[in-house]
Amino acid sequence: MMICPNCGVEVEENSNFCSLCGEPILNRTAGNEVFIRSGKARRDERLLTDYQKLTGTQKRKIFWKISGLILISGIIISLLIDFIVNRAFTWSKYPATISLVLFIHFTLNVFLHKKFLLMLVLSFLSVAGLFVLFDRYGGRQTGWDLKLGIPVLIAAYLTILCLVFLVSKAKQKGLNIIAYSLIATGLLSVFTEGMLSIYNRGTIYLEWSLIVMVSVVFISMLLLYIHYRLKKATDLKRFFHI
Repeated sequence: MMICPNCGVEVEENSNFCSLCGEPILNRTAGNEVFIRSGKARRDERLLTDYQKLTGTQKRKIFWKISGLILISGIIISLLIDFIVNRAFTWSKYPATISLVLFIHFTLNVFLHKKFLLMLVLSFLSVAGLFVLFDRYGGRQTGWDLKLGIPVLIAAYLTILCLVFLVSKAKQKGLNIIAYSLIATGLLSVFTEGMLSIYNRGTIYLEWSLIVMVSVVFISMLLLYIHYRLKKATDLKRFFHI
């Protein structure tokens, strides 16, 4: 009689699998690599949880349903509390609108993750609608949404689009991606402060954004240099002299 290496039960001499747990009897089939690999694959699959066996789309749908349940519940609860206390919808409009926009983004990520441009356009429209509603909620309609919010939002989405394009065209992805992201952040900071100064002062005045830009450019150049050297010298010990 032979002993199963997995569960310890006795099996027949000519058995290929354990009759109790299904484990391959490897010592009788040690030369059969295909048999061993198939047995290992089945054993690894049995060790996976139900969630790990799901596809990427199924995992995204589960996340979408859970997040939707949380966000919609939060919207309803905040609206009810506000109405019971104030007999009107006052402060609750803001968190409810933000939660709704977040749910829209989760939905876009689940159902349109393969259609990036369409997802980006719909995402932009939802955030732009958020800015417009926030301006209307104040009752004064100052127009900051069109004068300040929408231009900054356009710059942010164009920055994201350019960053995605650079990442997709990069032959080797590594520290260069971080460098591109830092430079994009610096440019967006300069544009944002410029728009804020135009909105508040009527002229372009840059201060903190220039400090950010200089800092990120210096760090990005260093990262790009390291990335270039790593492409030439794959031996990290030789590169870092250790």
